[in-house]
Amino acid sequence: MKPTSLNTVHFDLRFPLPDGRTLVQGPLTYNQDGLATKHNADFMSDPSFREAYNVGINNADPNTRIEWRVHIALWCATQAIGLPGDFVECGVHTGILSGAVMTWLEFARHSRRRFYLFDTWSGIPTQQVSAAEKHLGILEMNRKYQNGDSRFSEAQLKFSQWPNAVLIRGRVPESLSALNDSARIAYASIDLNVAEAEMGAIDVIWPKMTNGGLVLIDDYGWASHANQKRAWDEWAHRTGVMILALPTGQALVRKPCADA
Repeated sequence: MKPTSLNTVHFDLRFPLPDGRTLVQGPLTYNQDGLATKHNADFMSDPSFREAYNVGINNADPNTRIEWRVHIALWCATQAIGLPGDFVECGVHTGILSGAVMTWLEFARHSRRRFYLFDTWSGIPTQQVSAAEKHLGILEMNRKYQNGDSRFSEAQLKFSQWPNAVLIRGRVPESLSALNDSARIAYASIDLNVAEAEMGAIDVIWPKMTNGGLVLIDDYGWASHANQKRAWDEWAHRTGVMILALPTGQALVRKPCADA
């Protein structure tokens, strides 16, 4: 504590504190999913957002609260729907983001497009988990991917209302061969929890991305997914693009509108 005058005191505090605590002065408008803020969050009260979010969260863990992540996905999808190309999600599970996006965009109306949904619906393939990722406890995530057949059946039912939704069960990137029928991709959401699978996915998806297309990376900012972040950073350096890190833990990449 350094006195600066008779009437003022300067507190030399830096966050996070040594014990890991962080402080955001309230009143807070949002405090969940690793994000606390006092900034405007009135998108959450928009009826269209609530409808889309409620469809997305249906059949997920009722304690899940990821409104801001869904908000980001809806923004990305809104930009992408103005571009030519199909939509892709790698790592669907219960389909929170994709269910919200398809509701938000009334995706059935876009009958010439397909929304490809890729997942094993049985957890992270152990062969794709590196020693470093095992050390970070990534395989512990497989506990929430139990009862894969039941989860897949629930996903099939959930997405049956959209005739242009295409569910592909299998390991990524091998299952992405289903995209051979897709000439272009406008939107891709990638949430595969391990670096090997995500790099395999982007190697297939990126050449098909239309100029201006968007890639939403779900795990980029989370400490337990540091290996994925490093892999994405190396990929971005090789590819000559910049990754936008988001406070939700997500990240965003946009395909350049013209080749350099």
